[in-house]
Amino acid sequence: MSEYVALIPAAGVGARAQLKLAKQFNIVGKKTIIEFAVDPFLKDEKCKTVYVVVNEDTDAWEALPISQHNKIKTCFGASSRMLSVLNGLQAIKEDEDKSILVAVHDAARPCLDLKDLLGLMEKARDEIKEDGQGCYLSYQPSESVNLIKDEKVQESLDRNDVWLSATPQVFCLEDLLSALIKATDEEKVFTDEVSAMLHFFKKEISIFPCNKTNIKVTKKEDLETVEQYLKLAGRI
Repeated sequence: MSEYVALIPAAGVGARAQLKLAKQFNIVGKKTIIEFAVDPFLKDEKCKTVYVVVNEDTDAWEALPISQHNKIKTCFGASSRMLSVLNGLQAIKEDEDKSILVAVHDAARPCLDLKDLLGLMEKARDEIKEDGQGCYLSYQPSESVNLIKDEKVQESLDRNDVWLSATPQVFCLEDLLSALIKATDEEKVFTDEVSAMLHFFKKEISIFPCNKTNIKVTKKEDLETVEQYLKLAGRI
């Protein structure tokens, strides 16, 4: 289990960001967001293959030189993130053993720190031993956290008990594939892999604390933020 594969869902159009292009294909510095997102996996020698899931009608991906990298395989997505991940897992299944670890990482998270990735994968190799177990990057909020309903505060939460989910999220291929197939059969929709695995397996899923700069671009103004983070990291 020393080697693993990465899965990058990049078929979304990013409507919330209100950008002309899907957010992952917007340029920050001299590279696109997706190039920054994929880069740590290309640098990690233990990452065997990077599967990038894109829309069938997306020319933006094929126009990038990185799409021809010998470590990258392209497959086609679907109407939702969950179904795109499922398509990617099916492609991985054709190439790999069912026990290989899969690290699913958002194409719109360009600030993943290589050290966080290496630490996460080391922990994942040590801890993912039973069906349904997993490991993912997470960080705690700096602000106070309240539970809201109808724009009214219902409860103030202890922020020491709150962890925000980031990616990569790492599971065995067989387990994650099983969970997403069940979700599809039952017409359930999950926005990330942790929630799907927790629902169907209810096994231990561990966090690996990561840098808070590992944010996801969801709005137009996030582009300026990630540009500053990438500059501070010396990546642009």
